[in-house]
Amino acid sequence: MAFTFVLPYALLSPHLFHLPDLSQTLGNYGVYVLAGLLPTLYIVLDTLRRRMLNPFGIFLLAGALSGAVVSFLRLDGVYFALKDASHSLLLVLACLVSLLLRRPLFEFLFYGIVSPDTPARARQLSRALALPPVRRALSWATGLVAMKAVVLGLASYFVTVRLVTLPFGVVGFNAQVAYAHALLFPLAIILDLLFYGAAAWLTLRATRRLTGGRAWPWEKGFWDELEGVSSRN
Repeated sequence: MAFTFVLPYALLSPHLFHLPDLSQTLGNYGVYVLAGLLPTLYIVLDTLRRRMLNPFGIFLLAGALSGAVVSFLRLDGVYFALKDASHSLLLVLACLVSLLLRRPLFEFLFYGIVSPDTPARARQLSRALALPPVRRALSWATGLVAMKAVVLGLASYFVTVRLVTLPFGVVGFNAQVAYAHALLFPLAIILDLLFYGAAAWLTLRATRRLTGGRAWPWEKGFWDELEGVSSRN
């Protein structure tokens, strides 16, 4: 919350927080880029601190890096709104490509949810996720992720077109961007909870059914049950 929303918002609208206006030294463009880089910097440093890069971490890192790259583009009007929605477009494309390749994107995200802590358990989970019932659940889960990206992308485009009307870099432009993001940030959180929650539930339910409904992935007996499933298949 602090690094992905509060601090960038404070940089773009310093008067609301009674903070010094950095645009006097960095310029409006410099402040805009700095606000875009902060979430990426935080995620990179947090990844280095944890010294563990799982598929979910790679997913977050890729999203943050793409956001940092587009923050350098000097666009306004409709093009700025499209740029602001580009994260969602990239996610939709990633989901569609993964489904075409028959490696649903949510399979990699599910590894981050379950977090097998040994190579043997990672292999067990891979075999379980390759079974048809779980594979179908992963495909539906990936579809939900794509649907969330479509909804958020459309909302981002229309809100940004409506609210960010000044040319890029002029006085007031950053404040308009901050206001648009302030409206979209809670919507993004709600959509994440709804769609990612539903996607996780579909996959968790499918993996639990493999064990005869006896264990969830976070329960102690799950891996023992999963070993029995792997031996039968």
